[in-house]
Amino acid sequence: MKKIIFMFILVIFFAVSMASFVYAQLTVGETKIERSMAVLEEMASRKDQAGAFSQLLARAEGIVIYPKLVNIGWGIGIMFGDGIVLRKDRNTGQWYGPAFIELKTGSVGLQAGIQQVSVVLLLMDEKGLNVFKRTDFEIGADISVAPGPLGDSLQSTVDFNDSIYSYSYSKGIYAGFTLSGSVIRADKKANRNFYGESITGEEIMNNNKVNNELALGLVRLIREISQ
Repeated sequence: MKKIIFMFILVIFFAVSMASFVYAQLTVGETKIERSMAVLEEMASRKDQAGAFSQLLARAEGIVIYPKLVNIGWGIGIMFGDGIVLRKDRNTGQWYGPAFIELKTGSVGLQAGIQQVSVVLLLMDEKGLNVFKRTDFEIGADISVAPGPLGDSLQSTVDFNDSIYSYSYSKGIYAGFTLSGSVIRADKKANRNFYGESITGEEIMNNNKVNNELALGLVRLIREISQ
């Protein structure tokens, strides 16, 4: 019996060690991509929105994924986190990126608690793409974000006049979550580390075709969900 227990513990230890080893092999940028894939899978699995989300994603010309935004507030609130953005060439279907970005928000008003929020933004046109190419812009002031439509499929009432649609889910309790007032900036350090040179988000989204193995996996997932 003791031998069986020992072998069982040994197997668990080996499995945990291997998982830690594989995780350690990923760069910081690749870890963000991997977490973004998990968020995208979650978004596509939610029964109240899966159909509409998938159909809207198929129409999108770009996607922004924030795996985890931390939202903290007690009268005065702050929100921060980082994510990735990719662009799709409307003619060829080729994906470009990822470019790494940061989000920060400060606000005053009715808000209390702490929350972790995962967010996906679907960029529907050049206007939505262009703000993320140049970064350093404020949501609400420079461009607005509309809630993504829900349901098993896109309804005829969706007019597609909005440049950016958002989907999110959260852990924790927080009153007053909104992306309005959030400032988006390029994560220059993350872009430099990932591409091995100083490079702007615009250069990445215009010229850098997806070629990282994990990023290609993310593109395959996007295409799978979009079908």
